[in-house]
Amino acid sequence: MRHFLLRATSLALLAVVALPAAPSLDVHPTATPPVIDGVLRPGEWDDAAHTDALRMVEPTEGGVPTERTEFWVTFDADNLYVAIRSHDSAGAAGVRAYSMQRDQDNGSDDLVRVVLDTFHRQNDGYYFALTPAGGKHDGLIQNKDQANDQWDAIWQGRTSIDAGGWTAEFAIPVKSLAFDPANDTWGFNVARAVRRKQEVMRWTGIFRNRPTIALPLLGELRGLTGLRQGRGIDFKPYASLTRRSAPAPDEKQWDFKPGLDLIWHVTPSLAATFTINTDFADAEVDERQVNLGRFSLFFPEKRAFFTQDAPLFSFAGINEDPLPFFSRRIGLAADGSKVDVLGGLKLTGRAGPWTVGLLDVQIEEHAGVDSKNLLVGRVARQVFAESSVGVVFTHGDPRHNGENTLVGADFNYVNTRLPGDKDLTIRTSVQATESDRNGGRGTATTLSIQYPNEPFESSLRFSRVDEDYDPALGFVARTGIQNFHSWNRYRWYFDEKPVRRLDVFAEGDWVTDLRGRRLDRSYWLGFEGATPANDYIVAFWEPHRERLDAPFAIRPGIVIPAADHTWDVWHAEIGTDRSRPVNLELEWHQGGFFTGRRTDYEAEFGWRPSHRLELAAELGLTRIRLPEGNFAVRTAAAKVVYTFSPDLQLSVLGQYDNLSAELGVNFRVKWIVQPGNEVFFVVNQGYDTSLDRFRPVQNDTSMKAAWTFRF
Repeated sequence: MRHFLLRATSLALLAVVALPAAPSLDVHPTATPPVIDGVLRPGEWDDAAHTDALRMVEPTEGGVPTERTEFWVTFDADNLYVAIRSHDSAGAAGVRAYSMQRDQDNGSDDLVRVVLDTFHRQNDGYYFALTPAGGKHDGLIQNKDQANDQWDAIWQGRTSIDAGGWTAEFAIPVKSLAFDPANDTWGFNVARAVRRKQEVMRWTGIFRNRPTIALPLLGELRGLTGLRQGRGIDFKPYASLTRRSAPAPDEKQWDFKPGLDLIWHVTPSLAATFTINTDFADAEVDERQVNLGRFSLFFPEKRAFFTQDAPLFSFAGINEDPLPFFSRRIGLAADGSKVDVLGGLKLTGRAGPWTVGLLDVQIEEHAGVDSKNLLVGRVARQVFAESSVGVVFTHGDPRHNGENTLVGADFNYVNTRLPGDKDLTIRTSVQATESDRNGGRGTATTLSIQYPNEPFESSLRFSRVDEDYDPALGFVARTGIQNFHSWNRYRWYFDEKPVRRLDVFAEGDWVTDLRGRRLDRSYWLGFEGATPANDYIVAFWEPHRERLDAPFAIRPGIVIPAADHTWDVWHAEIGTDRSRPVNLELEWHQGGFFTGRRTDYEAEFGWRPSHRLELAAELGLTRIRLPEGNFAVRTAAAKVVYTFSPDLQLSVLGQYDNLSAELGVNFRVKWIVQPGNEVFFVVNQGYDTSLDRFRPVQNDTSMKAAWTFRF
């Protein structure tokens, strides 16, 4: 480790070497906006900036694409317009168009993507994408190259397929974006994926080891003037009606819940969001997980109110643990049940080199906890060319009637212009909490070093979490520990061989107590190979050690004794690429487990018989044999999605595990009447299967409508 740290430090201090100049386009406004119908009509795009200068990223970095791609860009006061023509030598038969689903970017379909850095700061931005069948994808970009795909914007996109390939047209309202009207230059990129050839091409950022959304590698759109944000007000009233078959003591059988969100752009780059009687009836359900460990599981945020401008609350690049702010703490109890949000105010945006995120929410009383005010603040400032420094603050405890306060500071050093076109990121942070629940003060510190390059990629992460560290509005799985994690990979590419890519990796995770006494240790040593068709195989060996200072009840009546446990596990996984109508993934794990043995089998199956219908299934079986007792865990999930059009979708999701003996079924219809105006119909049905029959135990049926008015 010492040698790696010395090398990383020396790289950070080297003189910056400029990358080749990024391309640029001079764009001009159009007097006649194009019709967004997926068809390039004569004269529509004559005034637009145009280029076909894309280069291959995969499978040959910097190569000439085998299929030509053209794009056009223009704008008016209200919208940015982009058209992309994807020529295909195989015609319509060569186009992979399996899905019209929203945000279903799973690698099955051909794709075109537009990336925007509206502040030209290379730190946060947006992406928009379309599949040939009309599936829309969008998301936020945070920490320069991390995607947040839970965000949905108001925009238009249409596609068409013909004998020469396919066409996509975008109209992105400037009111859906935050930007500085005094700056007429935005970061910009266009990318295309041809799935049957496993070929990816981009306008700029021609590096295999960097994603399309890497903001420091974007080109430029120049000349974006006269953009009209209007009065900067979005008025969004909504209402939901829910019927519960078995309401809890503090719930009603029928619940009518009106509310509204009011978004006001205080300045063109700073937005205030006011919410009353916030409702999350339309949010997707969580994927069911069975916890066989001692520590809490982490679930992603899916509620639109919290995903909006979520990158502005990110801290020190921490994705899970120890996280100072985790929005699922608001509006959800520890058992996953909903807690009413009476109202709230959010202020998010940018001012010069500063980014600001402020959230203040009032929640309803629940489970013996009084109605609470919860406050989160995050401020960061860009320093040097690409780095930032910031602070975070939270106040309030949604779980208890006592008080809780957290303060933290972070520094993020980023250099994407090291010699040899290499990247280096160093992030460090410190947090401090004061909690009535723990009766004291606690701290958490982190340090991470990332060298995300090819052929060698490496990352190191260290964290120290005090016993009394208690982020009431954040997430921590385990306190009173020091954790060191290392991940290293070396990659080879091959031409004209059965294996297109081969990775050899070594990963390690060490946990000690605060005095340095070893608690847990795991290594992962193995390889991953991919074929030219992107089918893959993974195999690795995991020697594991885990210390239990106290007995651990893994199941009722099955208690693992306190001891220093060691065991080995072998893992294997194979899978086919999703660009075919049918894909299959199989996993197998075999080895020790505490005092006995454990075997895991997992299978995932997907079938896309048409661009309207998609079916998927997952099965899992875990067999655990211990001297203290044997048991098996069986999980199953099945999902059927039928998409009538890109604006109307029906989905049914069923999830089961034998430990709870409960089958949960989620039926969801989403109808986008027009962008910003949506209707949802959601049914959540639970069944008790413990008596070998399906006994309904809970039914929640909701209908929600939301309308957006822009001024």
